Amino acid sequence: MSNSSRLSGFYRQSIAERQAIIRERCNLTENEVDALSRGGLAVDLANRLIENVVGVYGLPLGIAPNFQINGRDYVIPMAIEEPSVVAAASHAAKLVRDAGGFSASADAPIMIGQVQVLDVHG
Repeated sequence: MSNSSRLSGFYRQSIAERQAIIRERCNLTENEVDALSRGGLAVDLANRLIENVVGVYGLPLGIAPNFQINGRDYVIPMAIEEPSVVAAASHAAKLVRDAGGFSASADAPIMIGQVQVLDVHG
Protein backbone atom coordinates (compact mmCIF):
# COMPACT_ATOMS: atom_id res chain seq x y z
CA MET A 1 0.00 0.00 0.00
CA SER A 2 1.18 3.51 -0.64
CA ASN A 3 1.76 6.25 1.89
CA SER A 4 -1.36 7.94 0.48
CA SER A 5 -3.37 5.52 2.65
CA ARG A 6 -1.70 6.93 5.76
CA LEU A 7 -3.93 8.92 8.12
CA SER A 8 -2.07 12.20 8.46
CA GLY A 9 -2.94 14.49 11.38
CA PHE A 10 -5.55 12.09 12.74
CA TYR A 11 -4.97 13.34 16.30
CA ARG A 12 -5.89 16.89 15.25
CA GLN A 13 -9.40 15.85 14.14
CA SER A 14 -12.49 16.16 16.32
CA ILE A 15 -13.99 12.96 17.74
CA ALA A 16 -16.83 13.14 15.18
CA GLU A 17 -14.31 13.56 12.34
CA ARG A 18 -12.23 10.62 13.61
CA GLN A 19 -15.35 8.46 13.85
CA ALA A 20 -16.31 9.37 10.28
CA ILE A 21 -12.82 8.48 9.07
CA ILE A 22 -12.76 5.08 10.75
CA ARG A 23 -16.35 4.40 9.69
CA GLU A 24 -15.30 4.84 6.07
CA ARG A 25 -11.86 3.19 6.30
CA CYS A 26 -12.97 0.23 8.46
CA ASN A 27 -16.42 -0.23 6.88
CA LEU A 28 -18.26 0.29 10.18
CA THR A 29 -22.03 0.71 10.36
CA GLU A 30 -23.71 3.69 12.03
CA ASN A 31 -24.67 1.39 14.93
CA GLU A 32 -21.07 0.27 15.38
CA VAL A 33 -19.81 3.86 15.43
CA ASP A 34 -22.63 4.81 17.82
CA ALA A 35 -21.57 1.98 20.16
CA LEU A 36 -18.13 3.62 20.42
CA SER A 37 -19.73 6.65 22.10
CA ARG A 38 -22.07 4.90 24.51
CA GLY A 39 -19.44 3.71 26.95
CA GLY A 40 -19.47 -0.05 26.81
CA LEU A 41 -21.32 -2.75 28.67
CA ALA A 42 -24.30 -2.47 30.93
CA VAL A 43 -23.83 -4.35 34.20
CA ASP A 44 -26.68 -6.76 33.30
CA LEU A 45 -24.95 -7.74 30.06
CA ALA A 46 -21.58 -8.05 31.77
CA ASN A 47 -23.19 -10.38 34.31
CA ARG A 48 -24.33 -12.66 31.48
CA LEU A 49 -20.84 -12.74 29.98
CA ILE A 50 -18.75 -13.73 33.00
CA GLU A 51 -19.14 -14.96 36.55
CA ASN A 52 -18.96 -12.89 39.72
CA VAL A 53 -19.54 -9.50 38.09
CA VAL A 54 -19.35 -6.60 40.53
CA GLY A 55 -19.28 -3.79 37.96
CA VAL A 56 -17.77 -2.62 34.70
CA TYR A 57 -14.64 -0.60 34.12
CA GLY A 58 -14.47 2.00 31.40
CA LEU A 59 -11.35 3.19 29.63
CA PRO A 60 -10.92 5.59 26.73
CA LEU A 61 -10.79 3.73 23.42
CA GLY A 62 -8.41 5.20 20.89
CA ILE A 63 -6.71 3.95 17.80
CA ALA A 64 -3.10 3.96 16.70
CA PRO A 65 -3.33 4.64 12.95
CA ASN A 66 -0.92 4.03 10.10
CA PHE A 67 0.20 0.50 10.86
CA GLN A 68 1.19 -1.33 7.71
CA ILE A 69 1.59 -5.07 8.29
CA ASN A 70 2.41 -7.46 5.47
CA GLY A 71 1.45 -4.77 2.96
CA ARG A 72 -1.99 -4.07 4.45
CA ASP A 73 -3.12 -0.98 6.37
CA TYR A 74 -4.45 -1.35 9.92
CA VAL A 75 -5.66 0.85 12.75
CA ILE A 76 -4.90 -0.70 16.13
CA PRO A 77 -7.51 -0.22 18.89
CA MET A 78 -6.08 0.63 22.30
CA ALA A 79 -8.08 0.90 25.53
CA ILE A 80 -5.74 2.77 27.86
CA GLU A 81 -5.68 5.90 29.98
CA GLU A 82 -2.06 6.83 29.20
CA PRO A 83 -1.97 9.16 26.16
CA SER A 84 1.74 8.80 25.49
CA VAL A 85 1.33 5.07 24.70
CA VAL A 86 -1.09 5.72 21.83
CA ALA A 87 1.05 8.60 20.57
CA ALA A 88 4.24 6.52 20.72
CA ALA A 89 2.62 3.57 18.91
CA SER A 90 1.28 5.90 16.22
CA HIS A 91 4.67 7.54 15.76
CA ALA A 92 6.45 4.18 15.58
CA ALA A 93 3.93 2.98 12.99
CA LYS A 94 4.63 6.06 10.87
CA LEU A 95 8.40 5.55 11.05
CA VAL A 96 8.18 1.85 10.24
CA ARG A 97 5.64 2.48 7.47
CA ASP A 98 8.09 4.90 5.80
CA ALA A 99 10.67 2.08 5.88
CA GLY A 100 8.35 -0.49 4.31
CA GLY A 101 6.05 -1.49 7.16
CA PHE A 102 6.01 -4.43 9.54
CA SER A 103 6.37 -8.04 8.44
CA ALA A 104 4.70 -10.73 10.49
CA SER A 105 4.47 -14.49 10.29
CA ALA A 106 3.48 -17.31 12.57
CA ASP A 107 4.57 -20.91 12.83
CA ALA A 108 1.99 -23.66 12.76
CA PRO A 109 0.55 -24.28 16.24
CA ILE A 110 2.10 -27.15 18.15
CA MET A 111 0.58 -28.55 21.31
CA ILE A 112 2.54 -30.76 23.66
CA GLY A 113 1.19 -32.11 26.90
CA GLN A 114 2.72 -34.12 29.69
CA VAL A 115 1.21 -35.69 32.78
CA GLN A 116 3.34 -36.60 35.78
CA VAL A 117 1.82 -38.82 38.43
CA LEU A 118 3.68 -39.10 41.74
CA ASP A 119 3.18 -41.16 44.87
CA VAL A 120 0.52 -43.44 43.44
CA HIS A 121 -0.49 -46.03 46.00
CA GLY A 122 -2.62 -48.92 44.94
